Amino acid sequence: MACKRSGVQIPSAPHKIMKKFLFETKELLISQGTIAVVAIIQIRIVAKSLGPESYGVIGVYLGIIGLCFRFLSSRNSDLVLLNYKSYDGNFLRSSIIFELFMGLFSVLLSLTLLIIAANYELLDIKSIPNYLLLFICSRVFLNLLEVFKGTFTYTGDMKTYSLVEGSVSMLRFGLVVFFILKNPTIENFFIALSIHSFLTGLIIFFVLIFSNKNKYKKVGFREYIKISKNNFFKIRTDQAVGLIPAQLDVVVIGLLTDFYSAGIYRVARKLVEPVNYIVVAFSPWMLNKINKDNNYNFRKLTLNILSPISVGIILTYIIYGEDIIILIAGSDYITSYTPLLILLIGYITYLLTFWTRHYLFLSELITQHTIGRLIYLIIFVALSFMLIESLTFNGVAISISAGMIIQKLYEIYVYFKTKTSL
Repeated sequence: MACKRSGVQIPSAPHKIMKKFLFETKELLISQGTIAVVAIIQIRIVAKSLGPESYGVIGVYLGIIGLCFRFLSSRNSDLVLLNYKSYDGNFLRSSIIFELFMGLFSVLLSLTLLIIAANYELLDIKSIPNYLLLFICSRVFLNLLEVFKGTFTYTGDMKTYSLVEGSVSMLRFGLVVFFILKNPTIENFFIALSIHSFLTGLIIFFVLIFSNKNKYKKVGFREYIKISKNNFFKIRTDQAVGLIPAQLDVVVIGLLTDFYSAGIYRVARKLVEPVNYIVVAFSPWMLNKINKDNNYNFRKLTLNILSPISVGIILTYIIYGEDIIILIAGSDYITSYTPLLILLIGYITYLLTFWTRHYLFLSELITQHTIGRLIYLIIFVALSFMLIESLTFNGVAISISAGMIIQKLYEIYVYFKTKTSL
């Protein structure tokens, strides 16, 4: 508790913790805050301009393509971080080549899935449109972000990390808004994303090259594969089991119900994503802290920082949720309010316990996180098929939140079990 002496107030311990935390993460918070704001403005423009059905079609396409790229590249920044931590070598060139190769494999996987979907008439297309082909090919260059994130997380240069991430997000926003306002079509939306991917890859490439001050001996591509393969397969296994609920919820709704419902649900998912932006902002800082001190006090973090933030978010969505939906997406999407609140339960649980994943990862217990995600996957699949017919998008929202909560409870259990055994 704060106390006073001679008229001077001495800050309480929680106040000091919060002040120090905000100072250390200010660049990340500003960056992700900016990204969140422009993302919400983008939702307003795109969702209103295209309508629920077209917005749902975009969500289905992005879900399928995102699944393929995330399957081979998501969290490869962790691979780069582990390599920096474990090996003395300059493997920047090799890591860039590696990510580009993963991107090419992802292109083949995306094309295969879309061709199958078109042949079985799961999508309203007979062949893959040219604008989707362009987007899929351009998506390869976004893989360089994984090298960038891993490198700058290791060095702890959060200022550059935040500046670059914020800049490429603003670039995406500007391109999408320009093309949609010019002609609000699905084609223009993906053309904007394609240009963004190409330009972002170019920006990231030059930032990596010009900021590389590693004086160690260069590591060849074959040697990089050798030192990376064990951790790569662990990370890929961990990511694979979490991809279906993370990427295919909108796809499931679109294919099993209709694109209109997918559009309604996607707005709810997008409006609750600012919670995820907070996690993304904190993650590089958290990884850097645990990397330096494996006994970091997570209890203080949760009680003094994450809990007040969570309470503020919950109250905002409960009180102003419907007004936010009408303001941002329009009255056509008002039914997004219920799935938004359902999803919020899972996302807040994720925010309060986001550090468990980083602790398990850096403590070489990533397999436990994989088990947690497998539990999440099983719950998502089981509940989705049980509830989607009667509750449509609300049923999928319930399955997402239930899976998140049980996964995080399992990870907390593993954390305390590990700490007591030390």
